[in-house]
Amino acid sequence: MFTPGLRGKLPVQPTNLSNFTQYTKGTLPKPPAAFDYGHKVSLFPMAANDQYGDCTIAGVIHMLQLAYAEVGKVFQYPGDQAVIDTYMRLSGGADTGLVLIDVLREWYTNGLFGVKLAGWAPVDIHNWDEMRSAAYCFGGLYVGVEMPANAEQQFERGQNWHVDEHTGSPVGGHCVTLSGLNRFGADLETWGAETGLTKGWWQRFGSEAYVVIPEIFVEAGHGPLANIDIKTLQSDLRNV
Repeated sequence: MFTPGLRGKLPVQPTNLSNFTQYTKGTLPKPPAAFDYGHKVSLFPMAANDQYGDCTIAGVIHMLQLAYAEVGKVFQYPGDQAVIDTYMRLSGGADTGLVLIDVLREWYTNGLFGVKLAGWAPVDIHNWDEMRSAAYCFGGLYVGVEMPANAEQQFERGQNWHVDEHTGSPVGGHCVTLSGLNRFGADLETWGAETGLTKGWWQRFGSEAYVVIPEIFVEAGHGPLANIDIKTLQSDLRNV
């Protein structure tokens, strides 16, 4: 049995960034039919998401864990208080939730938990192959979903999020990380646990997805960086 935490992703805000594929050069490595990077991380913390609606910051922690694992390192969790302090700083001191792209802007410009991004870009949420390719190349995706109420009940039962007769309309936004994709759905991390979602559930409730490129990937020469037009991406990010 899992214990669900709180939601805290505010509505999707537009960005003038081009789609991830517009910053690629040549052909990206073809992902296998199924993969999941989550098994490389021993434990994904709740990161105070059972006390605050800080899922957007918990998602940053989980993405850093996945990224560090990809370059053979371990990201040291800075502790709940550091997460809470970061969340409150970005939210203006109130437990109001955050917009994903606001978190990404801060992560890219000033860094979060001592790590900066070399770049980030939106991924087409309606193109499963593009999502799979982006996640495979860069260790996962930072995503937002619009949660139906019964998603918490499914999580408690240890079930993947799926559409059933009890699935209703969205009741609030939530941020999770996708660490793997396959033809049936995706593996994800949230509320201190690993779970999953079906492709049909994502098509109904997925609302935004981003590829993030940590600077540690550039330092380690990890991933298909030669196939990414980093200079153009970084130029565009100055105007976001």
